[in-house]
Amino acid sequence: MALRRRGQLIWAAIVVAGALLGAGSAWLVLSGAVRVSEERVGAWSIDLDRGGEDAGLYQRAVTAVQVLLALAKDEAVYFVATDDDNGDGLRGDCAYLVAGGDLPATWWSLTLYDGSYLPENDDEHLSVDATSVELAADGAWNAYLGPSPDARGDWISTNEADRPNLVLRLYVPEESVLADPTTVPVPRITRLACGDDR
Repeated sequence: MALRRRGQLIWAAIVVAGALLGAGSAWLVLSGAVRVSEERVGAWSIDLDRGGEDAGLYQRAVTAVQVLLALAKDEAVYFVATDDDNGDGLRGDCAYLVAGGDLPATWWSLTLYDGSYLPENDDEHLSVDATSVELAADGAWNAYLGPSPDARGDWISTNEADRPNLVLRLYVPEESVLADPTTVPVPRITRLACGDDR
């Protein structure tokens, strides 16, 4: 009887330890303390498994929390920027120049989020896309990210964004993107001014 009871206690300890390890590792990944497999391209990060069948359990959890309804990589790939090109975190009180060019996809969009959700503001300027930006003759475009509009071009509002981040979506990306996403000419993010400096 004592041997049986000892065996039950060992199994109970194993189950409790497994549950704690599983919950703890899931919390670390979902909180961002541990990153799932992703590649860096300038200020941007990308994980081609986001939304795909090859995604592991942790990647699926992160996708569910952060990206909501991600498509498979042949339909869309997602680049995420939480920092500018100098490695400084994006701030809602700062103004930035986001400068890009032709992107290897059928269509693209660039959207500002506050953490995992759209900021709760009424500016109606949270995104630009391939059809809304003003293109130069060489295909270059600029967008200004910040709390107020910039007369020089398209504006993405950071009002009410405590944890601003940008998501660049490439819809129906070219094969070169899937073969090596580090070759994508992602937009540059340059801080112009912050707070009272503007």
